[in-house]
Amino acid sequence: MNGERLRQARELCGLTQQGLADLAEVAQSTIAQIEAGLFQPTDTVAELLSTHTGFDLRFLNDPNPPEEFPVGSLLYRGKAKVSPKDKTKAHKLAQLVFEIVLSLKARFRPIPVTLPRFGAESATEAARLTRSHLGLSPDTPIKNVTSVLERAGVLIIRVPLDIDGLDGFSAWVGRDKDVPVICVVGRGVGYRDRYTSSEEVGHLIMHAPLQGTVAEAEEEVKAFVGEFVLPEEAMHREMIAPVTLASLASLRHRWGASIQFLAKRSNQLGITTDNQFKYLMQQVSAKGWRTAKREPGDDAIPQESPQLLLRMLESTYGSPIDLRKVRRDLGIPMWLLRSITEAHGVTSVHSSAVVQMNSR
Repeated sequence: MNGERLRQARELCGLTQQGLADLAEVAQSTIAQIEAGLFQPTDTVAELLSTHTGFDLRFLNDPNPPEEFPVGSLLYRGKAKVSPKDKTKAHKLAQLVFEIVLSLKARFRPIPVTLPRFGAESATEAARLTRSHLGLSPDTPIKNVTSVLERAGVLIIRVPLDIDGLDGFSAWVGRDKDVPVICVVGRGVGYRDRYTSSEEVGHLIMHAPLQGTVAEAEEEVKAFVGEFVLPEEAMHREMIAPVTLASLASLRHRWGASIQFLAKRSNQLGITTDNQFKYLMQQVSAKGWRTAKREPGDDAIPQESPQLLLRMLESTYGSPIDLRKVRRDLGIPMWLLRSITEAHGVTSVHSSAVVQMNSR
């Protein structure tokens, strides 16, 4: 048995070594030794470990270690109220989905990675250059951020967890650190996911590796997202004084942004004064939008869904996807497979591909 695979399975199940040991009726030290590669379980114990984790022996006995998956911008989330256990589970789930994608990608022609990396530029200039590099107009809305990034070779993963304080993370992944991966945690409203993806692409472009402090990186990425999603030239043209909640609400669907984000951008660009911005946010608080973390009209902003994993599964396992065959091939529990695939739209009807997958 591959100890690293057992640890991966155990952590994905949310079990401690003692918890798994109790289920398998062995000592905690036995689990620790198996995971460290110091001990091989008997066939009986191996079957029990498989039964209680739900992972097939073919998965647990896989001689290859789990694919390398750096924590990336998850490292910056230390200040957030996210427990180490939640961060570990989100990271392990993303790592597993990445492995699934890699196993499927071998059957298709690769999508070249064209996402740029910038160093010395300011965050605002980096956002403008990124728009240009991705073939986007400098001053119009990005219709579908997810689609644009997938076409640039970014792997976008939906992590099927609801973790308060953790909306996403990103990293350059793979043996050569050449695959840009953005992980969107949970399933929020459309504008929130657009913001998260834009925030993480900023980290991928500017902070790999991180040169300054975490606080500096967070400030830089806010400036990046502002210019990437709501370009200065367009905002000066469309935010007509006096700026009110109603006038900002009229822009939110076109730009795919929350009223609060639009208000902050207006202040950042000097379109509203500090006092005007403060008054706008007092109104937001009075309406309960901050506490509820929702605004009127949220449901009208389309939910963007990554298409790469879905398209590869459909091409390999048919449409509708034969999940039983996928489960046999991967050796992972059906509950986990359903959770991952449903997060990537397997139960949805898709009539057009955002990413074109061509068989070799």
